[in-house]
Amino acid sequence: SQYEQCGDAISAVGLQGFERRMINTLSGGQLQRSLFARVLLQDQPVILLDEPFNAIDTKTLADLTQLIKQWHQHKRTVIMVTHDLDYIQEHCPQTLLLARDCIGYGATKEILTRENLEKARQHFEAFDKRANSCVQGAA
Repeated sequence: SQYEQCGDAISAVGLQGFERRMINTLSGGQLQRSLFARVLLQDQPVILLDEPFNAIDTKTLADLTQLIKQWHQHKRTVIMVTHDLDYIQEHCPQTLLLARDCIGYGATKEILTRENLEKARQHFEAFDKRANSCVQGAA
């Protein structure tokens, strides 16, 4: 039943006992866990995560990382947007490095090189001559 599936998802993310709490009373880590539970219930082959580890504690980070690894083992594609290079190097097998343009895609160890990161920084900071002028009060 859907009720049992919800209970299983809540247990999988470590939120047992929080079933009746209003979402606006949850801490940052508890909220992230609840969002991961929702993803579990959606049961899709491709999972998109946008900065999933903001404002969470070390235990929540470890638990959610384990869940992501389980998704990967079950042949789900997990696409995560993050700026945490240490996390990527430790846990992500493949990387797409973007900075206005694609800097590289492939095995994380081959993409997150000092040279590519410097190229990404330069792209990010570069002046774009094609950009439209900013006019004060135009909005």
